[in-house]
Formats: sequence, C-alpha cells, structure tokens
Amino acid sequence: MAYLSKELILKSYLTLSSLTEDHKQGQTQIVSAIRHLFALDMFYKSEEKDCDLNNNDDKSVFVENVKKLVNIKDDYYTTNFYTTIKPIEDCGVGSNFTSAGVVNNSKQNTSQTYDYPTRGQHPLFIVRNAVAIRRQEYYKNIKHYLSSETIRAAFAIWILRNEYFAELNLSVINRKLQSILTPELIEAFMPKDENLISFIDGYSLSDNKYQTEPSDMLNLFQGNKNRISGSRNYNHYLSALRTKPFMLLAGISGTGKSRIVRKLAQASVTEELQRQYDPKSVEKGFDRWQLHKPANFEIVQVKPNWHNSLEVVGYKSNIGGAHYEYTPFVEFLARAWKHQNVPFFLCLDEMNLAPVEQYFAEFLSAIESRSIEHGDYETDPIIKPFNDFGEDVCAQMLNHFVGKVDAAKAVPGSLEAKLVERFKTKGLTLPKNLFVLGTVNMDETTFSFSRKVLDRAMSIVMNDVEYEKFFTGETENDMAEFDENVKNLLINRIISGLDADDNGADKVEKYLTAINTKLEETPFRLGYRAANEALLYVSAARQFDSDAEVEAALDDFTLMKILSRIEGDKRSIGDKLEELQEVITESNYPKSNKKLRQMAVTLRDKQFVSYWT
Repeated sequence: MAYLSKELILKSYLTLSSLTEDHKQGQTQIVSAIRHLFALDMFYKSEEKDCDLNNNDDKSVFVENVKKLVNIKDDYYTTNFYTTIKPIEDCGVGSNFTSAGVVNNSKQNTSQTYDYPTRGQHPLFIVRNAVAIRRQEYYKNIKHYLSSETIRAAFAIWILRNEYFAELNLSVINRKLQSILTPELIEAFMPKDENLISFIDGYSLSDNKYQTEPSDMLNLFQGNKNRISGSRNYNHYLSALRTKPFMLLAGISGTGKSRIVRKLAQASVTEELQRQYDPKSVEKGFDRWQLHKPANFEIVQVKPNWHNSLEVVGYKSNIGGAHYEYTPFVEFLARAWKHQNVPFFLCLDEMNLAPVEQYFAEFLSAIESRSIEHGDYETDPIIKPFNDFGEDVCAQMLNHFVGKVDAAKAVPGSLEAKLVERFKTKGLTLPKNLFVLGTVNMDETTFSFSRKVLDRAMSIVMNDVEYEKFFTGETENDMAEFDENVKNLLINRIISGLDADDNGADKVEKYLTAINTKLEETPFRLGYRAANEALLYVSAARQFDSDAEVEAALDDFTLMKILSRIEGDKRSIGDKLEELQEVITESNYPKSNKKLRQMAVTLRDKQFVSYWT
C-alpha cells in the first residue's frame, strides 16, 4: 500500500487557502461551517443518528471528527487553511458554535430551531436543544462555501491525506470517501470526474506517509500574508493583459488607475534593471515598493492638442541637420526590446483627452498585426525600417536606441547585433514584453471611444471606492512580487485562442452564440476577434488562478468586451438590454447582470445609455 504524496497534499492545502479570501470578505464562519458540517456527517455515518452535544460521548466523537478534518501532524491544527496554526488541544468545536453561539442559544430556547451557520442564506444543518441535526436538503448549500470545482477536488484530497491507496484513481478515491462520509454529502460536494482527474493529474503515490508539518504549511505563504492574498485581487488585470497587451482603465478620478500601472511595474522590476537605469534609487538598498519610477515603467500625459501621431512616435526633422525627433514612447519601446525577460508597463494618462484614433494610429494598427513567425513575436512597425531614413539618420538612430556602441561592430549573435538588424530592416515594432494601459475619465471634457478602439483593448472600470481598506492601509501594499511563472505568463503569450489550454471552448461557443443571437441586426454583434479573446481570457484566468471557473471568467470578459461596446439611444438599442438579460443571468454572471440592469434603467429614464457613464 502507498499514500498520497507530500506534493499533492500541499497542493490541496494551498488551494483551500482561497477559502480565507471569502473569510476576509465577511463570511466569518465559512471555514468553521465546513468542518462542522463534515464532522456531523461523519458522526451520522458512524453512529447512524444525529449528534446530541449534551451527551459527552456524542460530543467527544464530534470533536474527534473535527480534529480529523483539520489536524496537522499530531499536535497542531489549521483554523482556516491559511497561516493560522494552533495546538490541537485548542481545537474543540468553536465558540461560534457552542458556548458563545448556536448550541448555547439552543439550550436557552429549547423549542426554537436554529439554522447553522446563522449568517447568510445558505444553512448547512440545524440545531435544536443542543442537538446537531442533519438535513439532506441543506447539503446542496455546500457549493456556496466550497465554491469551485477545484476547491472541492482539493477538499476531497485533504480529507484522504492520511489514507493509504492501492492506486490513485477516481474509483479508489470515491470508495475511500464512502467509508468516511454519507452518499448524500459525497454527491453534494464532489467535483465532476474530469475536474478531480485534472487536480490529481501528474501526481503519484508515495511509499512513505507524509506527516503534515506546520513549517511546510507556513512556507507555502512565504511569511508574507498580505501581499500573497492581495495579489488575488489583481488576477483579472493579469488575465486581461495576457489576453491582450492593451488595456483601458476607466473610472472616476482618484480611484488609483495610474497607480495600478505603477504597481504592476514595481511587482516585476528587477534590481539589476533598476540599478542600470537609476542607480541612485538603489543606493540605500533595493525596495521595489518604494520605487517612484521603476525602470520598467513610463507615464505619458496625453495632451488635448494631439491630433496626429508626431507626439507619440516622433518624426524625421531636417532642422539643424537631418535627425530623428524621439519621444518618451519610442524610447521606452527600445528599452523594452533590450530587456525582453522583464514586463514593461506604459501608462497613457488621461488617454481620451484627444482622439485616440488620431494620435495612436500606428499602435492601433500594430496591436492587431501580432503574429508568431519562426518563434519570434512580430508586429507592424511603429517606426518604419531605419534604412528608409537614409544612411546617416539610420546610424544615428541605431546608436541612440541600441546604446552607446558602434552598431556596425556589434558582436554577431549578440542582442545588440540582433536589434541592429531588426531596427534596420523591420523598424521599431512592438516587443512582446510591452503592455500599454490607458487611464480614462469619462466626462464632458473628453472624447468617447469608437468601437475600433474598444475592439482592440481590454477594458476595466474602476469606480469602487473602499474607504475601509484605504484607512487601514490595505490598498498600498497589496500586490505580490511577480515570480518567474507570472512573468512568463505575461510575456510569452499565445495569440490564437484555439491554441490555449483549458479554454472552456464549448461553454464559450455556446455563450457567445447566445449573445450574438440577441444582438442580431445591431452594430454591437461580436466578431471572430471577440471569440478569440474570450478563449484566451478564460485560459489566462485559469492559469493565474486554478480555482477560476469558465462562467466567472466570462463574467469579467462580458464587462470588458461585450457591454463596453454598447452605446446609443432608445431607438437604436430598443429592447436589446432586456433580451441580453435572458443570457447574462444573475446566477452565472452576477457582475455583468448587475451592470446590465443599471444600463437598462438609465436607458429607460434618460433615453440614452453608455457603458462608460
């Protein structure tokens, strides 16, 4: 016989840590509720009756069941599947359930029945006169607590961490669970077979039983609780940027739109890069979160008089001798080309103070020309091939962009030589590690976006103001340093959604088809570009968060790429918003459904609506 491997057990623990994210968001009994339900079910399985907590024998069995669910090694237990680990003698059954909670109240009011947990609309069992009573009809509510297929798979593995196996497969896992839990609970909480297979795929059994060590659990979080957990709030930004390296950040003034871009740069800048371009900033030590200007960050303020691209891409001038007039934008592109393993973030501040199609025409064209040729990332040029400017200007541009080297004598095969050849023959194209994010304020002083621009960008609206987090300082240091995996996911992107792993293609196709059916004969219908980006986004969301489900990813995508295109008066939109609600349901797409309802009310009251206002 053999046991589950250490690696698989630690994976299950780390996956279950996401329950603490829900815990922090106000469901303060969530982890306790789960272990109490499973302990009660285990009690019913072994004793074939409900659990009378007035009876010391019953209570003892119940407490032992709780310990089985949460113990780490012999002397410790996890209170929340996160970084809080306590001595096992403190385990009990929880004050929110017994002496200071439901059981105690039920003793004082013996005729009253109490749902547990008492908060929310999803009870798991009932308590009457200190008896915990199993209710099969409540078992369906477990999915509100173990909220994704991946979390449910992780919980199944965690329950079986001390069991031994002949082999690791679905039938054995189910048989082991059936010896511990009732069939009703197994049916209610188990994930689909394919999701459980996916969770255990690649893991084998171990000859030696792994004793879960507190140090191993704590090491998963690197002692940095706030930034590790806070990074989960940025996954939709990362997923959108992996889908397409062009994003619009819209919202009221003062919600931190440009700050997000700076934080992304801080999270990914390397000490070597910072030291090369700004040595003074690291004289007293390298602290990425204190860098006002990370070397992989640039901010360009858009001016209202930008009605052509000269201020963005520069131009050849003959005044004072033939030369090229450079801009911060093209300087930053060239720097990114020289450091292709570091993400570079450009912030176009107040992007819609001028017509985007006019000053950003070359970029809008290039972003849609992306392709992979012989393993290289290619786009149309922002600046045409340098050879086209003549020999003297070409040489001057190469020295300026490539560095203080003799471009003609660059070592063959070196980065400098490759850049010299690329810039001479292909011009300055978009590097794969460049991300452009534009901040947007929608008011009477700005230009609205055409669908041409919206189709080329991912869009996120930032109108939420959380003063509680602001006054406790949570909004300032809530992003984790990007590890190599995150950087790789951002930089080495695929372009075709059909090539993406885990892209939920069947669900995406069904959903987009239903959307397009409702948008028939309107300018808001979706094309192949939207389908490609939906596949990319779903895949990216799952790569940054293994718990992400297709519907949750499509909910975000709907806001970014479908509803953001809708603008018009009652005559042009008609009843389309109400028809879309038949597809964009509150149960599967709550965020999009809420926005759609708001838009419908605005259209009814004002006879005109835009996603952006």
